[in-house]
Amino acid sequence: MATSIYAEDDITNFDDIFAEESAASESTPASAPEKKSDVTLLDEMGIEGEGINEAAPVDKKTKAESVKVMDATELQGSSATIADATNRSSGVKIRQSGGMGSESKINIRGMEGKNVKVLVDGVPVDNGNGNFSVNDIPIDKIDRIEIYKGYVPERFATDGMGGVINIVTHDLPKSSVTGSYSFGSFNTHKASLDAKYVWVTDSLKSRSVATGISAYYNYSDNDYEFTTPYMDTTVTREHDRYYSYNVLPYVSLERFFFDKMTLGVIYNAMDKEIQSNAHRIEEATANAQSYGVNLSLEKANLFVKGLSMGLSLSYAYGKESVVDTSHTYYYGWDKDNVRESKSAFGEISLGGASHIERENQTIVAPWNFDYAFTQNHILTWSGLYRYESQDPTDKRSINAQTLNSAGFPGHSHSVVSGLSLENNFWNERIQNVAGVKGYYYAVKAKDDGEKRIQQLTDDYADNKDYGYSENLRIKLLNQVAVIDQFAVKGGYQHSLRFPTREEIFGDGLYVLSAPNLKPEKSDNFTAGAELDLQQIPLLLKMHLEFNWFYMLMDDRIYWNNYVSIPRPYYNSVGTKTTGFEIDAAVDVNEYISLTYNMTKQDAESREADMAFGIAKGLTVPNIPTFYMNFGAEFHMGDLLFRDDFFKLYWLANYTDEYYYSWKVSKKQDRTIPSSFSQDLGVEYSILANKLSWNFEVHNFMDELVYDKYGESKPGRAFATKVKFTL
Repeated sequence: MATSIYAEDDITNFDDIFAEESAASESTPASAPEKKSDVTLLDEMGIEGEGINEAAPVDKKTKAESVKVMDATELQGSSATIADATNRSSGVKIRQSGGMGSESKINIRGMEGKNVKVLVDGVPVDNGNGNFSVNDIPIDKIDRIEIYKGYVPERFATDGMGGVINIVTHDLPKSSVTGSYSFGSFNTHKASLDAKYVWVTDSLKSRSVATGISAYYNYSDNDYEFTTPYMDTTVTREHDRYYSYNVLPYVSLERFFFDKMTLGVIYNAMDKEIQSNAHRIEEATANAQSYGVNLSLEKANLFVKGLSMGLSLSYAYGKESVVDTSHTYYYGWDKDNVRESKSAFGEISLGGASHIERENQTIVAPWNFDYAFTQNHILTWSGLYRYESQDPTDKRSINAQTLNSAGFPGHSHSVVSGLSLENNFWNERIQNVAGVKGYYYAVKAKDDGEKRIQQLTDDYADNKDYGYSENLRIKLLNQVAVIDQFAVKGGYQHSLRFPTREEIFGDGLYVLSAPNLKPEKSDNFTAGAELDLQQIPLLLKMHLEFNWFYMLMDDRIYWNNYVSIPRPYYNSVGTKTTGFEIDAAVDVNEYISLTYNMTKQDAESREADMAFGIAKGLTVPNIPTFYMNFGAEFHMGDLLFRDDFFKLYWLANYTDEYYYSWKVSKKQDRTIPSSFSQDLGVEYSILANKLSWNFEVHNFMDELVYDKYGESKPGRAFATKVKFTL
């Protein structure tokens, strides 16, 4: 997958605080490290993301694991994004900087950044910096969203410690067409189309050939009003337009030796104007495009009964660029407070003009083998090989205008493989999943002779390690009086996150090489209970769930960008995160349902790090500590016609205030204010959901809601959507 040109975009799971702090300064010297852009240049859908990659065991999950499964089919008629849906889960907070196409930061149980992985059909598609990068995928293409909290299953061959968001796409029914179009505030347009046609070649052997195409298009001006802690007025984002599109034709053969063999090609592109949250930007832009091809194979009962296989191989080539060569720099939002020059200043940061292009090549090969000894005892071996090459070019350096700031070219190899055993005993009253995972990572950089302040001290680094986990669930009561079931569960995982290329080799300017950088590691514990009630007086049924978590992180990768001299990333003190979650879902009757969840979490430094002035026990900044989600829905079928369906719903979120910087005193006043936002929606479908219409109003009370580092989110906004299936 393509990656962000600027590695400094997210320093680590907690450390982008410092990049944001300095980016807010209007007088940052040109020599200081800067966060270049909030834009994430990523092949959003990726070759893995259209449901043609079936190598990963997306359907294998047990209740013993710390996972929340969200049924996305119930959201397909709405205008919600994947981030909107995921943000309604307990223990998850997704904070977005800007509108469509902007960075979305995932926080799961107090951990975020590079330690939270995003997968599509079990294959990693994030760009290594922890940004939620798949919001362009229409919700219509999603079957479900699996949220693993503080736990990365061995069957998902990826590193990471905070958790996993696995987006599972769906396949069309045979010979059908489905599409949607939505329009909303800020001139936002979204369209999607999926079509599939099947030829049956041998009905006796169930052999068939299917061809299809999947595509989407997104556009928004993103010209909403916002405010930040750096200004005392509200302004309009006048330079934040974004669009993207994706096209994927494919052909699939079924029952030709393999149960299913699919070949697909993909093209996607995006273009974005860049806007700051601290001052006016009028010219800086980013764009990306990529091509790819994927082959996937599936086979059940391979050689022996009970052995199933999934293999996939994909190749992608991408080009991306960020252009920031303005000769004008605005110190604020007032056009009169401006500096102009014959030489390029750059708008994102003063003295940080850039024109960087990057070519990327990626090969991804996931595999999965399941062997079912019996229906209740399954052994799974999964893995993923990944090759990535990067060839960055500084166009301004070529013209001898500046030092090369594009970073070093190079490539990397990684192999992650996991073995897990699932056991179910006593009619699934006892469920156990145990696993072990091995990691190998090798990265090489090339000193291309370009003029830089710093050169490589070492051009190669590799590392290998292992992790392990244990999850147990015991059903104590089953169908006793009004209790449908009562179960307790617990889990533990030792996991890690390898350093990235930029953390190891630096950028040649402000970040020194650190070839001996160690992986971040974490020991995560969780315990919980589930209670299902039915036939309760005045209620149809109720689900209650409680989860407690405790996570100890070591060797946190850190970097100090307060200083103007080059410094490397290094392993610093870790953090301790504790908290709990409560989930409740109630069906009052066949027409009314209610939902509620809350999360309380505290992340703090485990030891002192005097190099940064961090004492032991300080609350980690920019991490919400308490938040709640509410929902109420009224629904009714056969209202006006047979097989029609009507739904009216209300959704709300409350987030308590939290600290902008390290909490050293209860009296410090720089906090991100608390917020309470509410959404309303109505949906109506006919012909058994073959034609539906939806209308939503987001933040209908037009409350001022702050998000990442105190940047306000859009106010009241509407969206309407039409979806059809033929």
